Amino acid sequence: MPIVFARVDDRLIHGQIVQAWLPELNVDEILIPCSKEKGTCLNRGLLRLSLPYEYELTILDAHDCARYAAQSKRRIFLLMGSLKEFTELIEDGLQIKSLNIGGMHFKEGAQKLDENVFLDAADKRFLKLIRDLGINIETRAVPNSQSVSVNEAIS
Repeated sequence: MPIVFARVDDRLIHGQIVQAWLPELNVDEILIPCSKEKGTCLNRGLLRLSLPYEYELTILDAHDCARYAAQSKRRIFLLMGSLKEFTELIEDGLQIKSLNIGGMHFKEGAQKLDENVFLDAADKRFLKLIRDLGINIETRAVPNSQSVSVNEAIS
């Protein structure tokens, strides 16, 4: 499967992605799953404008992402807005070894894990499920920053 990197970041495409991660990862495409629950989902035009022209942008229904990634010949950066989306992809058959958490901003009842990562009870349940499947979970804002342990927050 050509997924080079998987990241949860509620901001989706932004400066850290464009300036730090894309040059580091050598990918061809950003793949963003979109749950039908969100209605129109995402503003594709704005996301496309945020991304340098040399990268493809594919936004698919969450249930189509695992199949698309398995068949693609491109090197993919999988970018999701929530842990729930990542968990849905795993349930749909996505095979992946690691997950990066880059940004999950404050919400009521959330515990601070890192500067830009706040976890509520539902997030912790998703992380336990992901961890129990043997998927390595790390949190780093940019490639050269230090990773913060997620295990302590979800124990």
